[in-house]
Parts: sequence; structure tokens; C-alpha cells
Amino acid sequence: MKSVREITVYRWTIKKSEFICTLIPCNNEAQINDIIDEYKQKYHDATHNCVAYIVQNAKRANDDGEPSGTAGLPMLDVLEKNDLSNVIAIVTRYFGGIKLGAGGLTRAYRQSVADALKEADIVEKHLVPLYKITIDYSYTKKFDHLLKVHQIKCINKEYLDCVNYYCYLENLDFLDVVQDLTNNTYKKEYLHDDYIEQNS
Repeated sequence: MKSVREITVYRWTIKKSEFICTLIPCNNEAQINDIIDEYKQKYHDATHNCVAYIVQNAKRANDDGEPSGTAGLPMLDVLEKNDLSNVIAIVTRYFGGIKLGAGGLTRAYRQSVADALKEADIVEKHLVPLYKITIDYSYTKKFDHLLKVHQIKCINKEYLDCVNYYCYLENLDFLDVVQDLTNNTYKKEYLHDDYIEQNS
């Protein structure tokens, strides 16, 4: 699956109208509306905030007051033709006083997303399970070494009665290694799947 690595912003002006395209990575349908609302609030003084997104099984285009079919659908078309997923595109327009016409609007919104994608870092992502692995303090030094050797991505550590490691495990055989290291005294808990970069 291809997506954008990070939030990317691209600005340009045509006939005094300023267009700001924001590309936002999003891996969860439940976050879509909050993200869109955040940017509509950020650009609350804009004439239009048009949206297109493909996130998991959700796909939508919204013209936000522009003539029907001139904004959201052309934006969505660019995302689809670039085979992108888990991305939200928001194009903000500040009207400059000169009308672009339906054809001009369609081209402007399409180009906003296409040019933003040229600036964006496109990466391959895939679903990987996130686990919480709990071990005794006496094993942490060797466990940290194992993480490096096996190239395990650890996103957080908690130092409580024991140490909790939050790790993405592309290969669950790693748990056998942890079992051997800790004499089977470790605990594991599957949390959820996330889209992460290939070989990241």
C-alpha cells in the first residue's frame, strides 16, 4: 500500500485565488472527521475547504460549496490514479475575485493535489501487529541488543514493576527468542495492527 510519509503542504496561486493543498496520512477511519475539522478550523476564514480521502474502506469527495463535481472528485481521481491509500487531501481556496469557471476549477483542484504529491514523500506501508512485551529489569540490556539485531521497531518503553516494550513484530518468531532469553518469564499482549513503512 502506498501513502504519504508525513503531512505535506503545497501552495500556489492562479488568477489571484490562493490554493493550499494539505496531504495528511491517516490509518484509521475513526480519525477522519477530527482531522478534517481541525483543518477547517485552521483555515476557517477560507472561501472553501474541499476534501478527498481514501482511508481503509472509506472513500469520499466533498466540494464544500464549489460547483458540484469541480473539486472533490478531481482531487479523489488524482489519489486513485496514484494508487494511494490512507491519505486525506484538503484543498483550501482563498477566492481572489476572478472566477475560474467549472473547467478552470476542476483543473486547479486536480493540479493542487497532483503538485502536492510531487512534493510529498511517498512510501510503501503494510499492516504489522503491535505487541506489548513485558520483561524483568534484569533482561533489559540483552533485550535491547536483540531489538537491534532483529531490527525490531520499538515505539515506547514503560518502566514500572517490570519494563513494557511496545514493538511492531513483522515476524512473530521473535517471541520465541524472547522466550528463550527470559526463560519463559516474559508476558506478551497483542494490541492492534498498524500501517507502518516497509522495512522501517
